Amino acid sequence: MTSRPVPKLAFDLDCDVRSLAAMAAHLTPWLYEDELYGHVGGNLPRLTLGGLLLRLYRLERLGDHLSAAQQLQVQEARAQFELARAQWAVHYEHKLKRELEARVHAFELFLTDCEEDLSACALNYPVQAEKRTIIHHLVQEASALEIFDTQLHTRIREIDRRLRGILREGECLADERLCRVYPRTEFWWLYGAVTEQEK
Repeated sequence: MTSRPVPKLAFDLDCDVRSLAAMAAHLTPWLYEDELYGHVGGNLPRLTLGGLLLRLYRLERLGDHLSAAQQLQVQEARAQFELARAQWAVHYEHKLKRELEARVHAFELFLTDCEEDLSACALNYPVQAEKRTIIHHLVQEASALEIFDTQLHTRIREIDRRLRGILREGECLADERLCRVYPRTEFWWLYGAVTEQEK
């Protein structure tokens, strides 16, 4: 019996740049509004701080894959982001903490679903691995701002313990360009797959 191919994480560099630019441009007034997930228009992902931090991290490290115009878009997005973060610091920190709590809770629910249906969990894992990466970026930001809650730290450690229990170590499940900027030692959840248990 042949083994099922391991699902991979989709990546569109141009869409990432456009998404980052749109997110940065829409930070104000979204930062001081109540909704956690903002709209940027078009067929682009919803605006979240995690999604923005994710794209800033990887696009700033993929400069050799970007055109001069795209590099300028990333630089402008960084400047807009830092300006909005400084001008709306209290709102920014509040939104950051809310999103981190929401994403940790969602990942806990995903792991509970895995315990009930490992095959569906395996198919959905690449998307969840990206969400775990977003949690990582939110944690880094919260730690830098000294607002990372110790109770959340405990919950994330438990998430990782449960995740390691169902993850089989393997090749990077992302695009090879992303694998370059996500080292295995730090982003171990991107290197492997959830496998169905033997009956």
